[in-house]
Amino acid sequence: MAKRRMSEKKRRMYRRRRIAAALLAVLFLLVCAGLVWGVGAGIRALRGGDGRQGASTSVHQTAKTKSQDKDKDKQGKDQKRNADKKRSSGAPDCGKEDLALELSAPNPSTGVGGSIDFTATIRHKGTGSCLVDGSDGGRVLVITSGEDTVWRSDACPVGARALLMATGDKDMQTITWHADRSQDSCQPDQKLPRVKAGSYQAKLVLKADSHVVSQPVPIMVQ
Repeated sequence: MAKRRMSEKKRRMYRRRRIAAALLAVLFLLVCAGLVWGVGAGIRALRGGDGRQGASTSVHQTAKTKSQDKDKDKQGKDQKRNADKKRSSGAPDCGKEDLALELSAPNPSTGVGGSIDFTATIRHKGTGSCLVDGSDGGRVLVITSGEDTVWRSDACPVGARALLMATGDKDMQTITWHADRSQDSCQPDQKLPRVKAGSYQAKLVLKADSHVVSQPVPIMVQ
């Protein structure tokens, strides 16, 4: 029996079907490969992000620890220098018979969130040489409102600043109050709460001898 010939039209139709089936198969493989690659890339990104975050945290903690160690080392060196200076001079610590503290504020008022600059002066009024800590932690600026202590310049650790003073000597330094309130723990000024408008009072007190105190200076936050 003779084999039946397929018409040219049917052959073209079958070729088109085979080509379409092959293209669909290729497209399916490409889609599957894309999905697999996308899932793998997402997992790698997540792992990489965790690693970077962990590295960033580790670097931050390391930097913070180094900064704290550096501050402690500086304070230790300051204390050693001051002790060496005291031993070499043989001078006693200054007391109320030796010193007078003076405080002034050229502009004694500011707005809420502003600041006031004070001039803190240590004046030697005695006859013999003596040693005094002239840092913001040694002669302390205290801001009060009635019986409430609002702010102190020694709220945060301060390296000592030993001064060997004799008759007629005078030390003058500027202290800035940013119209904020000290906290129980040391905090930078930008994190301290601002005080409300009202009248306040400032004075200097010698930390080593509370009898050495300046005249009060009235100030205003408007």
